[in-house]
Amino acid sequence: MNTQKKVFEDLIDSFLLNNRTWEYFINWQKVYQRTADVKTELNVLNSLCKSKNFDSDLKNILKKYPEVTKAFPTLLGIRDKQISVMDSNSLPEFNYIEFYFNEPPKTKEEIENFVLFFEKSGLKNLILNSGLTNLADYAHGVEVGLDSNGRKNRGGSIMEDLVEVILKKVYQLDESSYMTQSSPSKVKQLWDIDLPVDKTSRRPDFLIRKNQKIFWIEANFFSAGGSKLKSTCGEYKSLFDFCRKNGIEFIWITDGAGWKTALKPLEETFEHIDYIFNLRMLKDGILKDLWN
Repeated sequence: MNTQKKVFEDLIDSFLLNNRTWEYFINWQKVYQRTADVKTELNVLNSLCKSKNFDSDLKNILKKYPEVTKAFPTLLGIRDKQISVMDSNSLPEFNYIEFYFNEPPKTKEEIENFVLFFEKSGLKNLILNSGLTNLADYAHGVEVGLDSNGRKNRGGSIMEDLVEVILKKVYQLDESSYMTQSSPSKVKQLWDIDLPVDKTSRRPDFLIRKNQKIFWIEANFFSAGGSKLKSTCGEYKSLFDFCRKNGIEFIWITDGAGWKTALKPLEETFEHIDYIFNLRMLKDGILKDLWN
């Protein structure tokens, strides 16, 4: 078996199953902050949980505390400050009812529309018939659910965090020798080097300056397969060519069991790019061989 084939097999055999650190699951700070932002409004609305005359009580709240509408999106798990809802009662005409959550209702019609909003959206039924007693607790649950959708993006951020920790602990790098997400202006300012910009204006995940060389590092993790793996291979082939043309060493740090579903494009890219490593290789000090 030739050396290149053996190195590629070592690469795929030592891929990690996942990169889920404790930070992967829920960003609790964001959850608590979003709920705190509407805490007062939710406490005002809590009186509806035991209401015997829901519509009337809601109208009174909207008249006395019209700013409570800013909490309404949270109750439905949406981020929009304004929504348009098609009024099914007007079909076959396509008429919409507009809701502006950051603009307190001023007219009787606007108040009536928000009462309709609670009825049609199911919030009224939820509050009256689900045993709900505290809207702030409910809002925490909603925010946890919404935050779970961010796990895919957190996976990428966690990969960059893992690489940065290894660069600091294993390679003893500090802010004088590496940068993250660096712009050409920042590179020029700190290192007096003109960083070339490709057609995508991409910012490197990491730039390392070592022994009068610049190393451009991209880092990503794929726990599952998909079409993105193949497109990423093509993207990094082009990026490698761009870096080599401009006298920059390109290094791709990638990992994850998802690559087991896309070995062919990864192997083709491995044969094209000089340096593809995984986290175990990085941890074992493989970059030192490039710098010595």
